[in-house]
Amino acid sequence: MESSVDVPDRGLRRNAVGLPALVAQSLGVTAPEISAVVIASVVAAKVGGATPFAFIIAGIGALGLALIYGRFARYVPHAGGTYAIVRAGLGRDAGFFAGWVVLAVGVVFVPALLIVSAFLLQNFFGLVAPHATFLSSNWIFWAALLGALVLAVSYFGIQVSAWVLLTLTAIGVGMLTIFDIFILAKGGADGLAWKALTPNGVSLGDLALGVGIAMTGFSGFETAVFLAEEAHTPRRQVPKAVVGAVLLAIAFFIFTTFSIVTGYGLDKAGKAWPTDSGGAVVVLSAQYVSLTFGKILLLLLAISSFASALGTANFTTRVAFSWGHDGYLPRAFGHTQPRHKSPDVAIGALGVTIIAVYILGLVWQGSSLDGGVTFFSWLLTAGATGILVVYALVAIAGALHSRRHGSRSPIDLVVAPVLALVVVVAAEVTQFYDQPSPFKYAPYFMLAWMLLGVAVRLATRNRVAAVEAGGVTPERLETAEPAVVT
Repeated sequence: MESSVDVPDRGLRRNAVGLPALVAQSLGVTAPEISAVVIASVVAAKVGGATPFAFIIAGIGALGLALIYGRFARYVPHAGGTYAIVRAGLGRDAGFFAGWVVLAVGVVFVPALLIVSAFLLQNFFGLVAPHATFLSSNWIFWAALLGALVLAVSYFGIQVSAWVLLTLTAIGVGMLTIFDIFILAKGGADGLAWKALTPNGVSLGDLALGVGIAMTGFSGFETAVFLAEEAHTPRRQVPKAVVGAVLLAIAFFIFTTFSIVTGYGLDKAGKAWPTDSGGAVVVLSAQYVSLTFGKILLLLLAISSFASALGTANFTTRVAFSWGHDGYLPRAFGHTQPRHKSPDVAIGALGVTIIAVYILGLVWQGSSLDGGVTFFSWLLTAGATGILVVYALVAIAGALHSRRHGSRSPIDLVVAPVLALVVVVAAEVTQFYDQPSPFKYAPYFMLAWMLLGVAVRLATRNRVAAVEAGGVTPERLETAEPAVVT
């Protein structure tokens, strides 16, 4: 058992979650059902039937990044997660920048995921209850309801949140796997599409774009690191959870995208899948299983997005909680609810920002289904632009941290960081490449936020120096002997 001295005790519930819950946190935030169907449909628009191959390459980069996170998790078990890791690897200035961006990503992604869940529910009820127009006429009804539910689950503690994530993710992945098996068992449109596991003649430029988009589907795999202060033996379990979640995601994404390409046919997938997007599960279920099964899968896509929003709320509030302790936010953010041991002030602040984002969406795009899709896509592009920059910092921090601590492993020093950087840079380029209006402005919004963060850091650096050096800092945590993962 690890000594409690090695892990901060700042008010969050200790020993609350084990390995299954940590895996559920990481896998749930990737929204595997959404990534394997909706995001993959965007990949298919670039590479057609080679979509599974694009996910294979992206998965290699994600695995490199996961190995870096896993190694860091042995040294820095801290609720600040990525912020704490970058700070330990690259110093306080880079750590502040990473935390600044991660908070913005969380604030953008939580309402974005709730909105996508809302418009998927609109689609679902439009199919099953077309006469109940109040259930399918606007996204704000469902988004508000789901937002309140996310905040409530978060408030009642990480154990409740982890149980919900584990249950919803297991059901969604299980049902979509059954869908995949039906398609493959019936031979698809033209037999099993084995060429989908190769480049299949796609140009290098289009393949790079496809791989970059596919990489965004893995976003969130690392979020078990944010639960380190609430986990059993985090120096051992968190690395296993992060790497395990990526391996599971890779296997699921490849299997599902291969099945969908097989269902459409290798030559037709590039046109039909992007057109159908999330509706692919309905179209292909009607062909290979039943229309009713397809409607159930559409509902499960909505639930997957909700689960991802819940996991995203978990990591966002933990960063805000850590910043309350480290001097970057008011100390109130470091408060926890006495009974449930949840970061209640941070959760309340997140609720306020969700409402603000909803209001902006309503003013800009209205409450229609099309408006919800547009607003979600804009938020997703902005958030992805930010998190990919942070991933690049983690990759660089991993190489430098490994060298500083005397590692001789070529995987730690070169292979994992280089693989991660190559795929992350490709993914970042896709956020700026050939984006139509209004989405082309979203990456620049995030860039402006980053520049503001640099200005804030320069203006407040000396003022917070004494506070950020005190308490249980990432630098002090990494001096403890790291656990050997077995």
